[in-house]
Amino acid sequence: MARTNVPVRSSITAWPDSEQKTRFAALAASRGLSQSKLLVLVINVLLARNPVEPGTETNRARPAYGDRVSLRLRPGDGKLLRQRALARGMKYSSYAAALIRAHVRANPPMPLGELAKLERGLAQVSALAEDLRLIGQHRHGEDNPPSDGEDLAIVPAVELLLRQMRELVKANVLSWEAPDGEAS
Repeated sequence: MARTNVPVRSSITAWPDSEQKTRFAALAASRGLSQSKLLVLVINVLLARNPVEPGTETNRARPAYGDRVSLRLRPGDGKLLRQRALARGMKYSSYAAALIRAHVRANPPMPLGELAKLERGLAQVSALAEDLRLIGQHRHGEDNPPSDGEDLAIVPAVELLLRQMRELVKANVLSWEAPDGEAS
């Protein structure tokens, strides 16, 4: 059964300098409050003393590019995360986002750098398949089609590889573009 009337909580992040942080922590401790509780009290007092009339607020916030998440890693995980991200040529935060995305989606995408490499490989295999078709046509000529055993045996294998690579690239492009886990 779903709970009703549960307040939606949100977060505000601030970056005070170290002296401000120390003083704020001391003030909170002197009042027997956590820093978060003291900050909420400050916000409530500020809002109560400075009402905003409807329609006068201006939207100066940056456009939302996606959800933001802060998390605390277990000891040693940050180092491993950075090593794996470096091995894939990614920022560690982008790599962590890709891991989370892959975990929550049914069809996880590969990192964009790897997708670009796959697309370049697809172009090379496509050119190779075309070259093999041309070689086969030249070898046999238009008037002399190959018999069952004469055809280059590698052509069907390259064409299969080409189809599989196209499907993989298409699936990954779609999964990067799909909102809310709609990729199949």
